Amino acid sequence: MTGQAPKVLFTTILFALLSACMMPEPLKKERALFESEVVNNPLLTHHLLEVDDDILHYAAAGDPQKPALVIIHGTPGSWQQYSRYVLEERLLEHYYTIVIDRPGWGLSTLGGEQSHASFEEQSTIIGALAKALKTASANQPVVLAGHSLGSSIAPRVAMDHPELIDGLLLFAGTLDPELGGPRWYNRVGAIPGVGYLVGSNMMRANKEVFDLKANLGRMLPLWDSIQAQATVVQGLGDDLVYPANIDFAEQMLAPERTQIIRLEGEGHLFPMTMRNKVMDWAIELLERVRQSQAAS
Repeated sequence: MTGQAPKVLFTTILFALLSACMMPEPLKKERALFESEVVNNPLLTHHLLEVDDDILHYAAAGDPQKPALVIIHGTPGSWQQYSRYVLEERLLEHYYTIVIDRPGWGLSTLGGEQSHASFEEQSTIIGALAKALKTASANQPVVLAGHSLGSSIAPRVAMDHPELIDGLLLFAGTLDPELGGPRWYNRVGAIPGVGYLVGSNMMRANKEVFDLKANLGRMLPLWDSIQAQATVVQGLGDDLVYPANIDFAEQMLAPERTQIIRLEGEGHLFPMTMRNKVMDWAIELLERVRQSQAAS
């Protein structure tokens, strides 16, 4: 191998890493619609919830006396990626709609800083929000909707706080610890010096991916504690999350409380491209929660 070959190989790998970090088209469209429809929208309110030394920022719309739909973004990310769902009239008919800045991201801080936290720490903070919503609404249902890493975290909240979480909408999430290891581009991003080229957010996201397997491993003995109704959706053409994760969900969640949906040919970003179906699933899940509560 010549002296130039390692440089060419490294440049090729770095280009692939940077390409993976570039904003996909559905996210570009969401960004444009955020700027045109969400920014300065008077229906949207912003809130800061203090949990010990941490602060959780969330944006909300609708009637806080209704059941709450709390959307949890992945990594990297912020409330802005899912903000248009908060303003959807179909959802507002049924829900008080909320999207959070996940703990350590956006305006949500951990001890006054932006950093990544364990699933247990994030569960404590999101659980505090669920408790506040239950109190304010006279115990109306709380449904967590997570996408990507947000879908990995949502079950942890339901495990730790089964009395607070009534429904789970899990979209394109890694749930099986055996499928939670970093990919080759995550390993490249961890090489000293490389991370600085993709920015601090991507460096922090990379750390979350490296911690994912351990976080999921600690959840393994806790799946039986989930009492929530659940809908799990996975695109079988997903190239960021292994589609086999939905097989794991099907094994671990109680079948009488779980709907499993496999989407042929769909990729990772179907929540951006299948908005009406996502709203259908959210509304249907709330009906199942209502029926379950009425029967108990």
